[in-house]
Amino acid sequence: MLIAIGSARALPGRRDDLIAAATEIVAGTRGDDGCESYGFYADINDEGTIVSLEIWRDQAALDAHMTHSHTQTFLTAAAGLVDGIPVVAIHHVPQ
Repeated sequence: MLIAIGSARALPGRRDDLIAAATEIVAGTRGDDGCESYGFYADINDEGTIVSLEIWRDQAALDAHMTHSHTQTFLTAAAGLVDGIPVVAIHHVPQ
Protein backbone atom coordinates (compact mmCIF):
# COMPACT_ATOMS: atom_id res chain seq x y z
CA MET A 1 0.00 0.00 0.00
CA LEU A 2 1.12 3.56 -0.70
CA ILE A 3 0.14 6.67 1.20
CA ALA A 4 0.80 9.98 -0.54
CA ILE A 5 0.57 13.19 1.47
CA GLY A 6 0.89 16.49 -0.33
CA SER A 7 0.44 20.18 0.25
CA ALA A 8 0.22 23.26 -1.92
CA ARG A 9 -0.38 26.92 -1.19
CA ALA A 10 -2.87 28.70 -3.41
CA LEU A 11 -1.84 31.91 -5.06
CA PRO A 12 -3.48 34.97 -3.46
CA GLY A 13 -7.13 35.08 -4.47
CA ARG A 14 -7.02 31.63 -6.15
CA ARG A 15 -7.96 29.32 -3.25
CA ASP A 16 -11.53 28.85 -4.46
CA ASP A 17 -10.25 27.97 -7.94
CA LEU A 18 -7.84 25.42 -6.48
CA ILE A 19 -10.64 23.89 -4.41
CA ALA A 20 -12.85 23.66 -7.51
CA ALA A 21 -10.08 21.89 -9.45
CA ALA A 22 -9.47 19.54 -6.51
CA THR A 23 -13.18 18.76 -6.27
CA GLU A 24 -13.23 17.73 -9.93
CA ILE A 25 -10.25 15.37 -9.66
CA VAL A 26 -11.64 13.74 -6.51
CA ALA A 27 -14.81 12.79 -8.38
CA GLY A 28 -12.79 11.21 -11.17
CA THR A 29 -10.14 9.55 -9.03
CA ARG A 30 -12.18 7.77 -6.38
CA GLY A 31 -13.30 5.31 -9.05
CA ASP A 32 -9.76 4.56 -10.27
CA ASP A 33 -8.65 0.95 -9.91
CA GLY A 34 -6.49 0.65 -6.80
CA CYS A 35 -7.64 3.90 -5.19
CA GLU A 36 -8.40 3.16 -1.55
CA SER A 37 -8.91 6.78 -0.47
CA TYR A 38 -8.40 10.17 -2.10
CA GLY A 39 -9.16 13.64 -0.78
CA PHE A 40 -8.11 17.24 -0.24
CA TYR A 41 -8.34 19.05 3.09
CA ALA A 42 -7.76 22.53 4.52
CA ASP A 43 -4.66 23.23 6.59
CA ILE A 44 -6.09 24.56 9.87
CA ASN A 45 -3.00 26.72 10.44
CA ASP A 46 -2.90 28.31 6.98
CA GLU A 47 -6.12 29.01 5.08
CA GLY A 48 -4.28 29.19 1.76
CA THR A 49 -2.76 25.73 2.04
CA ILE A 50 -4.57 22.65 0.79
CA VAL A 51 -3.43 19.18 1.90
CA SER A 52 -3.97 16.01 -0.11
CA LEU A 53 -4.17 12.50 1.27
CA GLU A 54 -4.15 9.53 -1.09
CA ILE A 55 -4.07 5.80 -0.34
CA TRP A 56 -3.25 3.45 -3.23
CA ARG A 57 -3.20 -0.33 -3.43
CA ASP A 58 0.27 -0.32 -5.01
CA GLN A 59 2.72 1.64 -7.16
CA ALA A 60 1.11 0.38 -10.37
CA ALA A 61 -2.25 1.87 -9.36
CA LEU A 62 -0.66 5.25 -8.57
CA ASP A 63 1.32 5.16 -11.83
CA ALA A 64 -1.87 4.46 -13.79
CA HIS A 65 -3.65 7.32 -11.98
CA MET A 66 -0.94 9.72 -13.12
CA THR A 67 -1.71 8.90 -16.79
CA HIS A 68 -5.48 9.48 -16.60
CA SER A 69 -6.98 12.50 -18.31
CA HIS A 70 -8.62 13.76 -15.10
CA THR A 71 -5.21 13.75 -13.41
CA GLN A 72 -3.51 15.56 -16.29
CA THR A 73 -6.31 18.14 -16.39
CA PHE A 74 -5.90 18.78 -12.67
CA LEU A 75 -2.11 19.06 -12.84
CA THR A 76 -2.36 21.57 -15.69
CA ALA A 77 -4.96 23.66 -13.84
CA ALA A 78 -3.13 23.49 -10.51
CA ALA A 79 0.11 24.72 -12.06
CA GLY A 80 -1.51 28.12 -12.55
CA LEU A 81 -3.17 28.18 -9.13
CA VAL A 82 -0.41 27.33 -6.66
CA ASP A 83 2.45 29.35 -5.24
CA GLY A 84 5.67 27.46 -5.86
CA ILE A 85 5.97 23.71 -6.23
CA PRO A 86 3.62 21.41 -4.32
CA VAL A 87 5.30 19.06 -1.83
CA VAL A 88 4.42 15.36 -1.93
CA ALA A 89 5.75 12.56 0.28
CA ILE A 90 5.04 8.95 -0.66
CA HIS A 91 5.15 6.32 2.05
CA HIS A 92 5.32 2.61 1.27
CA VAL A 93 3.39 0.70 3.92
CA PRO A 94 3.76 -3.08 4.21
CA GLN A 95 0.46 -4.90 4.21
